[in-house]
Amino acid sequence: MAVIQPNAAGLDGDADLAREVGLDSVQVMDMIMEIEDSLDISVPVEVLAQARTVNELRDGIERLIGSSS
Repeated sequence: MAVIQPNAAGLDGDADLAREVGLDSVQVMDMIMEIEDSLDISVPVEVLAQARTVNELRDGIERLIGSSS
């Protein structure tokens, strides 16, 4: 994802998207739009609201993809 800075590649899955990754709300939305375009899905606001870490975001997207197949 272009919005995740190169130095963030070493983050673990429990990294807080805002505090540790350093993404602001606009950057999170840009990342979500890239994910939506890449996976051809729509990420509901509820998934974003429940995702504070990289793992939580991944889990929400995996549930979303699983429920649509």
